[in-house]
Amino acid sequence: MTISSLSLSKVVIMLILASFNLNVSMIDGQVAPQPIAVDVTINNKLLDSDLKFHCKDQHSAQVDLGDQTVSTGRSWSFKFLASPFYVPLYSCTFSWHGAPDRHFDIYEGERDGKACNQDCTWDIYEINPCRVSGTDQQCFPWKEG
Repeated sequence: MTISSLSLSKVVIMLILASFNLNVSMIDGQVAPQPIAVDVTINNKLLDSDLKFHCKDQHSAQVDLGDQTVSTGRSWSFKFLASPFYVPLYSCTFSWHGAPDRHFDIYEGERDGKACNQDCTWDIYEINPCRVSGTDQQCFPWKEG
């Protein structure tokens, strides 16, 4: 029984692809990074006003977190899975009594991934949203539009 050159070529290609697949899925001897759960917390820091907001993932029409209302001094949280292959972008529209709607990306994978790690906490003030890390705050401007 002889193996034709075409059959041998197919076997060699399959071995190369299997080897490549194994190398891609291994990083420094470990399996490729798994998705991690990220908690995002929104704290209402407005002066005596309920914070109303609606958030959704801009990359998935199926992920809409709905309308939320949070009293002054209270918070609301949501979770999602992040991975190196999926960079989430959660955008929110905020409103409160006597103010125009405000827009802000409450989680941008590129901006917040390393800064927040698995816990991303935001204090929402009238003048701007601020990401909280320990005792430090980094504030960002509201988005236009």
